Amino acid sequence: MRWRRARALFFGWVFAGWLAAPAGAAEVTVYSAGAVEAGLEPLMEAFRRESGHAVRLTVAVPNLLRQRVEAGETPDVLIAPVPVMEALARAGALRDAPRETVGKVGVAVVVRAGARAPDVATPEALRQALLDCESLVFNRASTGTYFERVLDRLGIADAVSAKTTRYPDGAAVVEHVLRGRGYEIGIGPVTEIRPYEAKGIRLVGPLPAPIQNYTTYVAGVLTRSAAPEPAAAFVRHITGRAARAVFAATGVE
Repeated sequence: MRWRRARALFFGWVFAGWLAAPAGAAEVTVYSAGAVEAGLEPLMEAFRRESGHAVRLTVAVPNLLRQRVEAGETPDVLIAPVPVMEALARAGALRDAPRETVGKVGVAVVVRAGARAPDVATPEALRQALLDCESLVFNRASTGTYFERVLDRLGIADAVSAKTTRYPDGAAVVEHVLRGRGYEIGIGPVTEIRPYEAKGIRLVGPLPAPIQNYTTYVAGVLTRSAAPEPAAAFVRHITGRAARAVFAATGVE
């Protein structure tokens, strides 16, 4: 089984050795989809400073996170698309509250900086661009699942199949485009494209409005959380008014 990326970000305990943590300090374990990672990281650091609690983040594709929870893993907080959260709620794995919306993320078109930029203003223009490109890259996560339906809707799924490359997650898609050559088009969540713009990636634009799709991400506390109160405080922290501006800067609407 291939992982999207799973990395732990630890905040707290600095200087030489372990510093004494504030009374009642806990570690909040967070499992999150990658589409909101860029906005989540600064909010995690702010939460650590304000609360004294440590935060450990693991990022993976949503269905894998769901499978891990169903297999018995016990993070404190899960951030995932609505269908994943609803399935876990029905299974009794999620507390009823707090369960808050983080925001929604759209799908965009990306090319390598300096490469030919396609016209994606209309469904018809996008269709022609996909037929004309030498290579098409998108993921196998929720964005890719939706884009499969777009290709069917445009009537070109079979026509582009031979030149299509799929990856488990959006970051791998953008990295592929960054290293690529020729007329190559990538498709991915806006939030997973923006961090690469300074590295040589060009965000051409969102999918045309008639075929755009938004994935809504929700944060909730797991039923078996070992630190339910700090976890609930973290959910409130990342879904409050101040957090909206942080997420908006990364492409989360």
